[in-house]
Amino acid sequence: MRLLIQFIDDQLADFRWANYDESAGSAELDWRQAAESDLASVAAQNPHPVIIVIPQQCVYLAQVELPEKAGRQVLGAIEYQVEDQLAQDIESQHFALGNTAENPISIAVVSRAIMGRCMALAQGHGLRLIQVIPELFLCPWPGEGVVLIEGHDGCLLRYGNYRGLKCHAQALPAMLELIKRDIDIEHIRYYADELQPTPELEGYQLERQALNSVKPGFVDAPLIDLQQREFQLASKWRGLARAWKWIALLLAALLVIGGYNKAVALHELERELADIKIQQYVLLQPYLPADTDPDENLKKLLIERMKQMQVSQQERGFLQLMLGFTRARAAYPGIEISRIGFQGNRLSFDISSKQLTDIEALLESVKKLGVSAKLENLNIKPELSSARLVLEGGEGA
Repeated sequence: MRLLIQFIDDQLADFRWANYDESAGSAELDWRQAAESDLASVAAQNPHPVIIVIPQQCVYLAQVELPEKAGRQVLGAIEYQVEDQLAQDIESQHFALGNTAENPISIAVVSRAIMGRCMALAQGHGLRLIQVIPELFLCPWPGEGVVLIEGHDGCLLRYGNYRGLKCHAQALPAMLELIKRDIDIEHIRYYADELQPTPELEGYQLERQALNSVKPGFVDAPLIDLQQREFQLASKWRGLARAWKWIALLLAALLVIGGYNKAVALHELERELADIKIQQYVLLQPYLPADTDPDENLKKLLIERMKQMQVSQQERGFLQLMLGFTRARAAYPGIEISRIGFQGNRLSFDISSKQLTDIEALLESVKKLGVSAKLENLNIKPELSSARLVLEGGEGA
């Protein structure tokens, strides 16, 4: 038996929970809503190993293509490959890797504050935490095609071992058009219980199957456990660290034996460190100014370079615009979306709300993410205000 705890937003306060019976193996879960204050009683009444589910809008999934026979130092610098997509300092983000035997390598990015909150909740309530996973991995995965299920406050679309997204039902057609750029969609498996209506998606063949006929996606299917490095004592990362710790202690004991051995060992370590710095410089050189010296602070220069590229960048793809809007809109559940349009370099949303201030606040939130946005056709009425929110990208977006 497993206790699933899925938090509603990035505050990790209110949540829904369900027990998963491994012997039954059904993806149809009896979810129950709960407030932050209920966590202690839920944990006490269900003393099972715990899986924490992070809302998908809080996790960024990406893939990174690495050169053949990439060394450990290349894996250590993998976060730089997606920093320009995040528009945030990587020091504030936690990076978890999928199967490192594959290339490209799949990577999940989540705020370090969220992971810290997970660990604090687990320790504070005595939870036997075994996994922390993105919401996408609740979606069953047969190993191919496109799978659709209802998630919490939105739909989950999974189209790969580590690939998928979450969106509202109104955005499904646009999201499927985006996915079609990467894979051919012959049909869509729609897993649902008997009470859920089948969505109407013009131009796509839906194959409806019972949700209780399959296992959830976190069972017997590839996933990314966010518990890695310092957030998982039993992870591969920490196991590697423990092994090197004992080697370091043994080396320290040997160094005490004689000054000559100590000098030789230090010289060797310095040479290896210099080699690693040169390798890092060669790896990052294409992204740095031409006159950069290997002894300079490469990390600081790379961050500055990424910021300059973001300021001057005039081209924003469809996915970046949609991601920016989705992150901003999550804070305003009262805003309704009636239509989504994408033409040329403009992505538009017809929105409405009973609160005009929510529409204005959403516009400012989108702008703060670095997206060029404006309101058109603003219609203000006492009972309902509406407008068209337009996000603009560059040519070829």
